[in-house]
Amino acid sequence: MMMVVIFTLLFWVIEVGYFTYTYSVLANAADEGVRYSIVHSGGDSAGTQTVVKNYVNTSPQNLSNSISVSVTFPDGSAVPPNHVDVTVTYTYAPFLSTFFTTTTMKTYAEGRMVVQ
Repeated sequence: MMMVVIFTLLFWVIEVGYFTYTYSVLANAADEGVRYSIVHSGGDSAGTQTVVKNYVNTSPQNLSNSISVSVTFPDGSAVPPNHVDVTVTYTYAPFLSTFFTTTTMKTYAEGRMVVQ
């Protein structure tokens, strides 16, 4: 009985660690996209999406084919001092999906900066 509890806890720790790492990769990719977008001001959405996907490719996880990248300019344009938002969305499928009511979770990270 004790081994069941120990292994259950071990697998949950691994699951939470993997989820946290996935979120960390998404958040860092969004930050890299925002940095690229503010340095190359002018609204290069395609270039920003490429930078985000290239950053995600450096991760040991294979997330690049299943992420969605959105680049928006809430103030209307990429002209300084307006804002730029980069949102990276990913559908996370936990290893321990039999213990969840849903088999996937929508995960997203967002970066926002002011174009200088």
